[in-house]
Amino acid sequence: MRDESMSERTFRTVVAAVLVGALLLAVAVAGAVVLRQSPGPSASASVPTNASFAPSRTPAPTGPPAPTGTHGPVFTVPRVTGVGRIPRGGSSGPTLVLQFLESRYDAIPDAAGSFRVTLTDHAGHGATVAFTGTPAVVAPDSLGATARLIASNVLQVSITGSDPYHVELITIRGLGISAVSSAVLGPVHAELGDCTGSLASGAATNVLASPGTVVAIP
Repeated sequence: MRDESMSERTFRTVVAAVLVGALLLAVAVAGAVVLRQSPGPSASASVPTNASFAPSRTPAPTGPPAPTGTHGPVFTVPRVTGVGRIPRGGSSGPTLVLQFLESRYDAIPDAAGSFRVTLTDHAGHGATVAFTGTPAVVAPDSLGATARLIASNVLQVSITGSDPYHVELITIRGLGISAVSSAVLGPVHAELGDCTGSLASGAATNVLASPGTVVAIP
């Protein structure tokens, strides 16, 4: 009787162990199947990155900056190559050179404008000194620059437009200066004025360096 009871207990123990083992095996198999079926990261999936480490992109330059408008004088300080000595009662050679350089690439608006250069003797008299010769303009085609004498001592320079992306230079050649016998001895004065249109802002200084000096004939 005792042997039969022990045999039955042993049988039950074995069966229980087999059932537990089968259950553990089933759980393991199910887990493996789930892991196998879950999708991994695809090649096209985006990976979040820290923005501070991402490379920055600088737009490629597309050309010169757009014009910013006119502020301040359109010309730097005018440059004058003088004629030297002007004999009172005579005239110098045609060696005068006047140059007007744009103060920055967009200083002159693309529109018409003009200015005048006026001569006076050392005492400020305009009737005693005069330009001689014929003005010749050297300037970019974009300006359409011209120069003419509107009075014996007044030179007018005009333009029809400008290139708002380049610094432009106006050079006037071919002129000399004469002085009558009553002209006051000393340096001749030259002043830029009557600035209009796109050249209305004038130059960094409107008082030019003296273009020559009236001297007495020995």
